[in-house]
Amino acid sequence: MAYKDHIRRVLRYYYWGVVILLLLLLLSSWLLGIYVDGVQGLLSPRGIRWMCSNIVPNFASVHWAKILLGVMAVGVLNESGIFRTLRGHISLKQQRALLITGGVVVFVLSLFSLLLFLPNAVLLSAFGTFSHSAFSKGFYGLVMGLAILIGNVYGATMGRFVSMHDFVQAHVAIFSTVASYFVIVFLASQFVGCLEFTGILTLLGDDGMGLHILQEILYHLPLLLYILLAL
Repeated sequence: MAYKDHIRRVLRYYYWGVVILLLLLLLSSWLLGIYVDGVQGLLSPRGIRWMCSNIVPNFASVHWAKILLGVMAVGVLNESGIFRTLRGHISLKQQRALLITGGVVVFVLSLFSLLLFLPNAVLLSAFGTFSHSAFSKGFYGLVMGLAILIGNVYGATMGRFVSMHDFVQAHVAIFSTVASYFVIVFLASQFVGCLEFTGILTLLGDDGMGLHILQEILYHLPLLLYILLAL
């Protein structure tokens, strides 16, 4: 499709953009480190030692568990065929599968409603609030778990998932398409870690929000593009 060609082009720009930003940061931090107090140069002896010892910690700082769980959920939904069903004409078999899947979703949501709104609800905090409760802390995992359940139920009802091998493959099928994403994130994580080390953002008055926004853009936008490429 034409839009996928545009996505591939944007991703190529992303690769080169991150590499260029990293190279510019190396040079600019070295120059600023000489003339500006509070800036750590990456090419200084201390900066070189820091870079060599923090390659893995920088990469590990990415929230991999959330990313992998999200990719797995999208992959199961895609392999089940539910996305294609919702985009096109729905047959009687697909209607039956959607009805069964919808029934399972209603049951699960009703169960969680009981755990949240009954007296002494076990998923609320000790003060009976959503804030700092087991539900709020696990919300992302619960949503992704529900998405995985929807994909499995719909895929099984449609006859796409028959054996255990089918179920397992459905959870990992999308990873081959998004594998190149991990290269982008490796480079982006080095850039973010190095930028934080230099202190340039602190010098500009950033209280951490700017770095957080930058992480969201560099880590999650290319993931979204790769997922769109896989669907």
